[in-house]
Amino acid sequence: MKKSEIKIGKTYWAIVTDEKVPVRIESESPHGGWNARSIKTGRTVRIKTAARLHGEVEAKDQAEVSQ
Repeated sequence: MKKSEIKIGKTYWAIVTDEKVPVRIESESPHGGWNARSIKTGRTVRIKTAARLHGEVEAKDQAEVSQ
Protein backbone atom coordinates (compact mmCIF):
# COMPACT_ATOMS: atom_id res chain seq x y z
CA MET A 1 0.00 0.00 0.00
CA LYS A 2 0.95 3.64 -0.26
CA LYS A 3 1.32 6.00 2.68
CA SER A 4 -1.38 8.29 1.27
CA GLU A 5 -3.91 5.40 1.31
CA ILE A 6 -3.63 4.79 5.08
CA LYS A 7 -6.44 6.35 7.15
CA ILE A 8 -6.57 6.52 10.96
CA GLY A 9 -9.46 4.49 12.38
CA LYS A 10 -9.59 1.97 9.51
CA THR A 11 -8.75 -1.72 9.83
CA TYR A 12 -6.08 -3.24 7.56
CA TRP A 13 -4.40 -6.61 7.08
CA ALA A 14 -0.82 -6.44 8.34
CA ILE A 15 2.11 -8.81 8.56
CA VAL A 16 3.00 -9.08 12.27
CA THR A 17 5.61 -11.68 13.27
CA ASP A 18 5.19 -13.61 10.00
CA GLU A 19 1.41 -13.82 10.36
CA LYS A 20 -1.29 -11.88 8.50
CA VAL A 21 -3.56 -10.28 11.12
CA PRO A 22 -6.10 -7.44 11.15
CA VAL A 23 -4.95 -4.22 12.84
CA ARG A 24 -6.79 -0.96 13.49
CA ILE A 25 -4.72 2.17 12.89
CA GLU A 26 -5.01 4.35 16.01
CA SER A 27 -2.61 7.25 15.36
CA GLU A 28 0.51 8.38 13.58
CA SER A 29 3.73 7.61 15.38
CA PRO A 30 6.02 10.57 16.17
CA HIS A 31 8.90 8.31 15.07
CA GLY A 32 7.34 7.61 11.66
CA GLY A 33 4.71 5.11 10.64
CA TRP A 34 1.57 4.37 12.67
CA ASN A 35 0.49 3.04 16.04
CA ALA A 36 -2.05 0.26 15.62
CA ARG A 37 -3.88 -2.31 17.74
CA SER A 38 -4.09 -5.96 16.76
CA ILE A 39 -7.72 -7.04 16.52
CA LYS A 40 -6.67 -10.63 17.19
CA THR A 41 -4.73 -10.06 20.44
CA GLY A 42 -5.55 -6.49 21.50
CA ARG A 43 -1.86 -5.61 21.71
CA THR A 44 -0.41 -2.36 20.40
CA VAL A 45 1.92 -2.68 17.41
CA ARG A 46 3.92 -0.15 15.44
CA ILE A 47 3.60 -0.24 11.69
CA LYS A 48 6.82 1.33 10.42
CA THR A 49 6.03 1.34 6.69
CA ALA A 50 2.97 1.14 4.48
CA ALA A 51 4.53 -1.94 2.84
CA ARG A 52 3.58 -3.99 5.96
CA LEU A 53 -0.10 -3.32 5.27
CA HIS A 54 -1.87 -5.52 2.73
CA GLY A 55 -5.22 -3.90 2.06
CA GLU A 56 -8.22 -2.82 4.06
CA VAL A 57 -10.33 -5.45 5.82
CA GLU A 58 -13.56 -5.73 3.81
CA ALA A 59 -17.00 -5.44 5.41
CA LYS A 60 -17.72 -9.13 4.76
CA ASP A 61 -14.56 -10.06 6.70
CA GLN A 62 -15.33 -7.76 9.68
CA ALA A 63 -17.63 -10.29 11.38
CA GLU A 64 -15.07 -13.08 10.98
CA VAL A 65 -12.27 -10.87 12.33
CA SER A 66 -14.13 -9.77 15.47
CA GLN A 67 -14.75 -13.35 16.67
